[in-house]
Amino acid sequence: MEYIYIARQKDQEVIKTDIERFKELPLNELVDLYNRQVKCGITGVHRQALYLLALRIEFKRRLAESPVYLMDYVLGFVGEIEVSNGNIRPKSEN
Repeated sequence: MEYIYIARQKDQEVIKTDIERFKELPLNELVDLYNRQVKCGITGVHRQALYLLALRIEFKRRLAESPVYLMDYVLGFVGEIEVSNGNIRPKSEN
């Protein structure tokens, strides 16, 4: 699933607020928040897109990579992940 992201005037303020909240969380909780979005799927709601963008920024800040991608205007995610040795990887099927 993917979302075509078209920026709106107040988006950066909303994203910044989410990022500030994410900074306080340990990595495993950030991963849990992300995995909830994967289970829900992309709903097409603009607010969800902003939440995913904030997750993307926070993952990149911490790990220099993110399971949320933004290519041109297309926003999506790679699937469920897990923490392994202080990093993230695709969730194993075990």
